[in-house]
Amino acid sequence: MMKTKPTIVMSELEKKLEQGWKKLTALLDPKERAEKTLLEALQRDYFEERQTSEVLQKESGHVPYAHLRRELLDIATREQEHAELLAAKIRELGGEPSKRAANLRNERKSKTSPSTLDLLQILEREKDDYIQYLEAAHLAKEAGHKDWTPLLTQIADEEQTHRRELMDIITRLNPLPVQR
Repeated sequence: MMKTKPTIVMSELEKKLEQGWKKLTALLDPKERAEKTLLEALQRDYFEERQTSEVLQKESGHVPYAHLRRELLDIATREQEHAELLAAKIRELGGEPSKRAANLRNERKSKTSPSTLDLLQILEREKDDYIQYLEAAHLAKEAGHKDWTPLLTQIADEEQTHRRELMDIITRLNPLPVQR
């Protein structure tokens, strides 16, 4: 039987205790907790922005009118820009953009997730996104990143704009019959 030196075992034990203590105190610190919650919210939003962008690109191929196709592609481009801005903030917090978002295309091809989301579902999600970005702006303040608030508020405002644009596109694609 091989004997281990007590100093090596003790130093490993001290390291593990120190790491555990840091994790525990981080959970008790409101700023650390807010930063962790902010990171999780940004990762979720990153995934949703990527997903919305890809779905809009795909849906645009089914739209028979060129000007409406262009509008959908413009919204998709802006959603992708939001995802890139969020990815930068996620990295600033020491995280990585969602691995789930990186695997999104493969999931769609393998049919483990819906291949196409209805434009009405995206419309509903844009409303939810607006609220989530306002919450993220508040979390950013709590986590000590007050300078992020204007960016997150701007993205929230753009989500409202996307919602109005999508509503307009949906209305043009499916106009209500006129009663005479």
